[in-house]
Amino acid sequence: MKQLIILILTFSLSTTIFGQKYLTADIKSKADSILRIYLGEFVFNNYCSYDINTYYEYKGIFGKTHWETLNKFKKTKGKFVKVDMRWNLAIPYPVCPAFDTIRGKTSFIIDNLLRPAGKPYLEFIPDFYWNKDSCYLINREKAFTIARQQNLKIGIDKMKARIIYDSKTKTFTWEVSQTLWSKKDGFNNDYGESEIVSIDAITGKVKSHEILTFSSLY
Repeated sequence: MKQLIILILTFSLSTTIFGQKYLTADIKSKADSILRIYLGEFVFNNYCSYDINTYYEYKGIFGKTHWETLNKFKKTKGKFVKVDMRWNLAIPYPVCPAFDTIRGKTSFIIDNLLRPAGKPYLEFIPDFYWNKDSCYLINREKAFTIARQQNLKIGIDKMKARIIYDSKTKTFTWEVSQTLWSKKDGFNNDYGESEIVSIDAITGKVKSHEILTFSSLY
């Protein structure tokens, strides 16, 4: 009788711990179908790629939490808890020459019943994309012209410019920079100073003009 009770308890424990396993292909298919609704078929198929650094959480036989990459095995391990699904996006947007490719990482959580715990993170996509509108941003050459008017020092390389989108404030900034000097330390690490002019990409107003130190150690 005692052995029977132990056997029943062991079976019950195993069922509880290992009862929620899924085929990883089914999880990915479910997640893909959800993201496809938000992005549309064409964008999802052509400009969206699965991030292999997608991890799921599961609990082992003693209830300890573990994390594993989703695509490592055909089935999930232990008791499935949730998965943080991730993709990389690179959407061409030629209507806006200054910001002609929208890049970012989108993700959302799927719970133990394969239900989305929230909407996909898409805040890095500007409103003008959803509205199919022009971006009205100044171009790179205009940003260079504004920066040159700021009494720049003499640099050791050509000026570089990159445009930055802040998803929280929904603002665009041109960051024009040049290296003023650069040296190597005893461990062959670069260090030096850069001059950086930050410009509002819509109004052309200079937001800041700074000289910053840099190091390849960080």
